[in-house]
Amino acid sequence: NEYKSYLSFRRSRYCSRFLVRDPMNAASNQSDSFLTEIAEVDEPYGESESESTDPPPSELPSFETVTVDFIKNRVEVLQEAAQKTSKTEKSSSPSQSRFCQDETGSEYDTDIEEEPPEKIVYDSSGKDTYLQLCKTMDMTPSSYITRHIKDPVLSLRHLSLGCKGTIAVTNALVTNTFIENLDISDNNVGDAGAVSIANMLTENYFITELILSNNKIEKDGIAALCNVLSDHSYVKVLNLNGNGLKDDTAELIAEMLRRNYTLAKLDLGNNCLSCQGAGAICASLQTNDSLSECDLSWNNIRTKGSILVAKMLGVNMGLVSFLFSNNGLDKEGTKAMIKALKTNSSLVSLDLSNTRFDSNQMKDLGKALGVNTSLRILKLGRNVIKEADLEILLAALTASTSLYILGLEVTLNAQSSITN
Repeated sequence: NEYKSYLSFRRSRYCSRFLVRDPMNAASNQSDSFLTEIAEVDEPYGESESESTDPPPSELPSFETVTVDFIKNRVEVLQEAAQKTSKTEKSSSPSQSRFCQDETGSEYDTDIEEEPPEKIVYDSSGKDTYLQLCKTMDMTPSSYITRHIKDPVLSLRHLSLGCKGTIAVTNALVTNTFIENLDISDNNVGDAGAVSIANMLTENYFITELILSNNKIEKDGIAALCNVLSDHSYVKVLNLNGNGLKDDTAELIAEMLRRNYTLAKLDLGNNCLSCQGAGAICASLQTNDSLSECDLSWNNIRTKGSILVAKMLGVNMGLVSFLFSNNGLDKEGTKAMIKALKTNSSLVSLDLSNTRFDSNQMKDLGKALGVNTSLRILKLGRNVIKEADLEILLAALTASTSLYILGLEVTLNAQSSITN
C-alpha cells in the first residue's frame, strides 16, 4: 500500500512537468502548438524542472518487483534486530548456550545437548537429607538408620550416636512422615542433642512416643524439650529415665505439665529428684488430669516428699498407674498413702515396693482396700511384712471387689522369710 501511494505520487509529479494540449483551444481551430503550461506540483519544495532527476513512469519498476524487494529488505531488518536481541539475552543469561562465537563474531552450533531441568522430589522419609548431612559432617552414615527410616518404630538404642550423630538424625527426621515411636536411649546425646530433638519436634507432628533414657541430658536440654512440649499436642509418651535429673529440671517439667494436656505417660524414674522436685511435679499433677501413667521410682524422695505425693494421689482423677518404688515412705508417708487410697477412685496400679512401708499400719491398709473400688494391682514387695500382717492383706484381697493382684515379693524380717 505504501508503495502504491508512492508510485501514484511519482507519476503525477512527472506529468506535471510537461505541457499538454488544451482541448478547448483545439476545438476553436487554434494552432495545435498552442500549449498551456501547468504549474509544477513540486514548486513549493523549491525544485526546478532542470534539477529534477525523476525517471519517467515507464521506467519505474513494476509493482511486483518492488514488493519482493521491499519484503526482502524488511526481512533482513527483522533478522538483524532478532540477532541483536538474542546476543543481548545470551550475554545476560548465566546458562550455557549451545551456540558459540568464533573470532569474527559469527555463531556456530556446538552440538551440546541442553540438559532437562531436574525434577524436585519431596523426601518424605529424610533418608537423602541424612546421607547428605553425614557427608557434610564427615561421618559414616548408619545403614541401620537408612534401612528402617520408613518404619513406624525406629529404635536407635545403644548406637553411640553422641551429639553429632543425634543432630544428623533429628535434622533428617524434620520431614519424616513414617516414624511414630522414636527410641534414642543410651546414646549420650547431651544437652546439644536434646536441643536438636526439640527443634525437630517443632516441625515433625508424627512422632507420638519419645524415649530419651540414659542420655545425660541436663537443665539446658530439658528446658528446650519442655519449651516445645508445653505447646505440643502430638507427643503422648516421654521417657527421661536415668538422666540424673535434679530438682531444678523438675521445676521445668512441672511448668510443662501445667500447660500440656496431651501427654499421657511420663517416666522420670532412676533420677536424682528429692522432696523439692517431687513437690513441684505433684503440685502440677493436682490439676493435670491428662497424664495417666507416671513413674517416680528410684529417686531420692523421702518422708516429706512422700506425703506430697500422697496428697496428690488423693485429689488427682487422671492417673491410672503410679510407680513409687525404691523411695522412702516411713511411718508418716505410709499413713498419708493409706488415706489417699480411701479417696482415690481412678488409680488402677500402684507400686510401693521397697519403700519402707510401715507394717504396723496393715490394718488401716486393709480397710482402705475394702473401700477403694478402682485399684486392681498393689505391689508391696521388699518391705518388712510379718505373718500376721500377711493374713490381713490376704483377707483384704479376698474381700475386695476390685483388687486381684497383690505383689508380695520375697520379704525378710528379723525372724522369718516368707515367699509368695
